[in-house]
Amino acid sequence: MLALLLESALRSLLLGAAVWLGLRFLRVKNPHALMTAWTLVLVASLAMPALMRLITVTIADAPPAPLAQIIWPAPTLSPLPEPVPQRAQPAVAEHAARVNQTVPPPASPVAPVMTVDWRAAATAVYLLVTGTLLLRLLLGLVLTWRVARTSRPVRASWAAGIDVRVSDVVGVPVTFGSTILLPTEYVAWNTAKRRAVLTHERAHVAHGDFYVLLLAALNRAVFWFNPFAWWQLVRLAELAEIISDDAALEALEDRPRYAGILLDVARRRQRAPVALAMARAATVRRRVERILAAREAPARADWRQRLLVAGALLPLVVACAVSIAQGTPVAPSLTPVAKLPADSDLDRYVGVYQINPWHVFTVTRDGDGLSVQYTGQPKSRVARGSEAAFAYNALRARISFVVDGEQPATALMLHRRQGVDSRAERIDATKARAIEERFERWLTSSPERFRDQVPVPGSKEAVLQLIHELQQGAPDYARMNPLLAEALRPQATNLQAILAAYGSVDTAYFRGVGPGGYDIYGVKFANGSAELRLMMAADGTIDNVLFRPNGDDTTGDVLACGQEVGVRPVPGGAPIKVSIFNETGAAIGLFELDGTGTRASRTVIEDNRFGDVVTRVGSPLIVADTAGRCVEIVMPGWRTRFVQVLAPVGETPNWQSPPRMAPQPGSEETLLRYIDDLGRGTPDYARMTPDIAAMTERDLSLDRAILAQLGPVRSISFRGVTFSGNDIYTVYFANGSAEWRIGLLRDGKIGRLALGPQY
Repeated sequence: MLALLLESALRSLLLGAAVWLGLRFLRVKNPHALMTAWTLVLVASLAMPALMRLITVTIADAPPAPLAQIIWPAPTLSPLPEPVPQRAQPAVAEHAARVNQTVPPPASPVAPVMTVDWRAAATAVYLLVTGTLLLRLLLGLVLTWRVARTSRPVRASWAAGIDVRVSDVVGVPVTFGSTILLPTEYVAWNTAKRRAVLTHERAHVAHGDFYVLLLAALNRAVFWFNPFAWWQLVRLAELAEIISDDAALEALEDRPRYAGILLDVARRRQRAPVALAMARAATVRRRVERILAAREAPARADWRQRLLVAGALLPLVVACAVSIAQGTPVAPSLTPVAKLPADSDLDRYVGVYQINPWHVFTVTRDGDGLSVQYTGQPKSRVARGSEAAFAYNALRARISFVVDGEQPATALMLHRRQGVDSRAERIDATKARAIEERFERWLTSSPERFRDQVPVPGSKEAVLQLIHELQQGAPDYARMNPLLAEALRPQATNLQAILAAYGSVDTAYFRGVGPGGYDIYGVKFANGSAELRLMMAADGTIDNVLFRPNGDDTTGDVLACGQEVGVRPVPGGAPIKVSIFNETGAAIGLFELDGTGTRASRTVIEDNRFGDVVTRVGSPLIVADTAGRCVEIVMPGWRTRFVQVLAPVGETPNWQSPPRMAPQPGSEETLLRYIDDLGRGTPDYARMTPDIAAMTERDLSLDRAILAQLGPVRSISFRGVTFSGNDIYTVYFANGSAEWRIGLLRDGKIGRLALGPQY
């Protein structure tokens, strides 16, 4: 709000300066023309916040790259079903942190560094001053209205046709709306003085000066921090008096006599809180000097001349209010087509398409085109490229439709970078509504659960029961949400093999509630450990489950490439998920070695992106560049479940670099700015990697709801550094605290980020 008001005030100031210079340059002296000009500026000043939004010029950006180059991966989607979004980024969540040895973490919440929310403080000051000024203005209006209401009407013939009243409250003639209030002393006035006073006040009524000055007072109350608003009120009041003086001079035709009347009236005291007085002490001297110095007849201006002045100033108002927006041109299609589909053909694409058990694409008509809305995100218009292909900028991808003849589309295809495609099947309205309602329930309940950090009653028992059922190969799908059951069935065999390798459960312990509303449990098995996140409904139904195998007690290591020849997998290792973040400046490949030392490709990881692979402890992973040259060898273990691959500095591999004990320069400020931007709903995506930007955009509604529950930031405490080089902070809010982990790239962008309890 403050940013909008400040910008509006600055634009109004520029408009006022331009008008003042123009009037001075053209030597405009006619008070009617001046009054018209400054009244128009007043209206423009009050309307500036709206005009800035209404008057927008869109300048197209440079033509975009072909779709083949702008199809980025959408991290929230995958060809296989995936769960409701979780904020744990792979390269951030670690089992243990390398705690800062020089600054040990406090045993209880500590606020070593107090931060002041200057934006909130400034907003509070603005609202206080504005409220005071508006209240003062309102009270003045009410009190003056009561004075006018209780005043005695004047029935004399000289008051015919106008609303003239007498009050012992006012000391000088004043105008309130269309009512002229006279002091009780008016009975002693001679005819000339009475005619001069009435003509002066009647001119105020005829020109609506009271209402103009009321708007000016309102403008001053709203933009009290702008000196121009105060000057504007004074200038308009002065011009209103000059014009009324000219009207009185025409009626009296005696300048010295009218000047004397003006001085006599000015000696008396005005007591009406909000009214337009005939003689104000602050302006009467200049008015008298003007009256006595003038020799020619008072200037006039009809409605045509006033309209001409207003018309001349309108382009200047538009120029000061215009906003420049960057437009996004329609992306080109991959292949040129001779004919695009007719508008009526687009109707067959309208519908709901399920990409996974928790998310859908809703396609609707939008004028002569289509709009697409992904669950949890705003609706976005798509740019048509070819017969059935569209550029979907919201997910930085391309979508197409599977059609058969003239029949409605049966599926939606999401095309992402590197040829990764996902298929979304058309579903009926009932199933789509169930998915959307489930998402809304999750979005409503998760922030409170994250703030309270209390497990759902019975969630631990549900975790143990589910593990037992999966190990037996007999999950009780009746206890699950139908969407979860649908997703779990094709994965049950693989999960059974992983859990069987772990053996029996020794213990399960609650670690906290994730930002997505999941109860997080660490599970210790006979042959390893795992993390299980469970979302359970109030009726005991399991809504969703996330499972991460964490291996066993094997430490793990990062080896030099020279050891590749002698490295072989060790059989019987516990299942483990390894997450790698690539910060080498180029794409890297991840290979697994078999018993003969032969590489088997597992995945390719682009620069500044994450890559995951489920393998076994003791199974070597070769990290290589695009030419196949080894960069380093990762031996999976609890310490290498999260690995950051950096470009080597000189001859020293980064995995041999000494551990960092202090936070990265700027990480605290970056995290606080990120949290502040989230709360305002305006994240700076340019300061994030594509993965973090996509995650932030995807979870913006949830993050804002969480921050609303936690309240303003009070302080922040550095707690340590993880094995993969991410800074751990505890952020203290008005209503609780939360743990954040952040890793910055060399250019200062956010490369890794996680909120909530992590391994």
